[in-house]
Amino acid sequence: MKKLLLISLMSLASIGVAHAQKSILNNPQNKAYFGARLSIDASIPGDVKYTVGNASVSTDPFGTGGGLSVGGVYNVPIVANLYVEPGVDFYYHTNSINVGNFLNEEFSNSDFKNRSLRKFGMRIPVQLGYHFDFSPNTSFAVYTGPVLNLGFSNDYYLTTKEKHDIEFHESGSMYDEMNRADLSWRIGVGVNFLKNYYVGLSGDIGMLNMMKNKTDGMKIKMHENGFQLTLGYNFK
Repeated sequence: MKKLLLISLMSLASIGVAHAQKSILNNPQNKAYFGARLSIDASIPGDVKYTVGNASVSTDPFGTGGGLSVGGVYNVPIVANLYVEPGVDFYYHTNSINVGNFLNEEFSNSDFKNRSLRKFGMRIPVQLGYHFDFSPNTSFAVYTGPVLNLGFSNDYYLTTKEKHDIEFHESGSMYDEMNRADLSWRIGVGVNFLKNYYVGLSGDIGMLNMMKNKTDGMKIKMHENGFQLTLGYNFK
C-alpha cells in the first residue's frame, strides 16, 4: 500500500513538473498585442579613426550623451513562446563635444558654456525573441535583431563663455560630415509583470560607418553604439 501511494505521488509530481515546464516554454494563451514604450537612452559614439595608407590616428570629438525615446511595438507569436516584435520610436539625444578635437584648435572644454550635439530621429527595430512564462502575469524574455536608425536632424552648437576676450558662436548640421542612416544590432532582456507592465534593458552595436569619406586617399570611420532602459505598457 505504501509503495502504491509513493508511486502515485511520484507520478503526480512528474506530471506537475512536465505541465509547469510546458507552460513556461510553450504558453497556449499567446496572442498578438500592441505595447507602448518609453526609454532612457545612452548614446555612445565611438572614436573617429583617420587612415591614410598604413598610417592611422584616432580622436574622440564626441562624448557620451543621452536622451529619451518614445514609441510602440507589435508583438506577434510565431511558435511556442518564440515571437517577432517590430516597432518604431522617436528619439531626442544630446552629446557633448570635445572642442579641441572638434575644431582642431587650441580650445579647452572649459572655454565654452555650450558645446553640444543635438540629434532627433526615428528608430525601427525588428526583434526576434523568446519568453519564459512563470505565471499568467509574469514572464522573462530575451531578444535580438536589427535596428534601422533614420536621423532627421544632427546639429552642433558651440558658444564661448562671456568672460573670454574671444566671443564665438557657431551652429550647423553635422550631415555635411556624417550619414543620416545607421544600422545597429540590438541585444536585450525584458520582464513583463502584473500582466500589462514591462521593463527592459538593451544595447545597440553600430554596424555602419557614420562618417562620409570626402577626402581622396583618406578613410574616416566612426560607429555609434547605444544603451536603453525601457519602461512599457502592453495592451493585452
